[in-house]
Amino acid sequence: MKNFLIKTIAVVFVVGIVYGLFFSVEKIDAGTLCVVQDLRSKTVVRVARPIVGNYAFVWQGALPWWFSISNLPVRRSAGITVKISFPELSLLKDDNYHLWVPLRVVYRIDGDSFAETARLGDGGRGLDELVTALFQGELQEELHPLLAPAYQREVLAAQLAPAIERAAKKLEGDFKTSGIKLVSAKMSGTPVLPEKAVYNEAVIHAADLRKMNRAREMDLIGIQASLERDKLKNEQFYANLLRISTIISANPDILKYIYIDKLGANVNVILSSDSSGIPRMLEKSDKPVKGKPKEIDNLR
Repeated sequence: MKNFLIKTIAVVFVVGIVYGLFFSVEKIDAGTLCVVQDLRSKTVVRVARPIVGNYAFVWQGALPWWFSISNLPVRRSAGITVKISFPELSLLKDDNYHLWVPLRVVYRIDGDSFAETARLGDGGRGLDELVTALFQGELQEELHPLLAPAYQREVLAAQLAPAIERAAKKLEGDFKTSGIKLVSAKMSGTPVLPEKAVYNEAVIHAADLRKMNRAREMDLIGIQASLERDKLKNEQFYANLLRISTIISANPDILKYIYIDKLGANVNVILSSDSSGIPRMLEKSDKPVKGKPKEIDNLR
């Protein structure tokens, strides 16, 4: 029985080692990255590198229910759409009041200096978002003279392709900082440029919104000032109440005098002689008061 148990443990141990080696050794093809992603947190935990030849040891491969392993090409071709805003129409969110420029951007990931590992998840979608953000910021600045103070639609249509080339040239340093080499960037379709009539309509709409916002801000300032005044008034009122409460606590008889002072002019107040100290009130009367009969002095 003891020998059987030892043999069983040995078999399980050997099978475990074989299982771990079989699923933990990954072949990395040339021109690809071995990306390990945690399925629980949806984050990239590492980029495996070859140890011997094209093979890498990735122990996470033995736990497929927790980790996923995928090969991502280092050269990517991303179709992106860059959204450009008009400076005068920043308050408007309607897509019809923006420029839309379709681009085909080809770039290459430098495995040795790549610093955006967290963006490799979901097939590298995060990398495409980074590329889109970089081109959007640079093109926004490059096209600004053609968007404000006046919208030069015809000139913009003619100068868009050269502007994209200039933007790509300026972005090479930013890409290199992230460990990415920009290969090319070109328009991949027809850009969407709003008509001047649409732009003029949007300018009027934006001006109306600014007026409404200013009026709303003024109303808000007035309400805040009113609330502040009420707050100060209430604080003063409560301070006076506290002071009166302190005075009355130190001089409880003052309530009696206040009560007497507030009585009507046609009421007599007589302090009782009993222990209650409660004043009695008698209405005035013009009728003579009946008293005891006078005694007769027989000697007079």
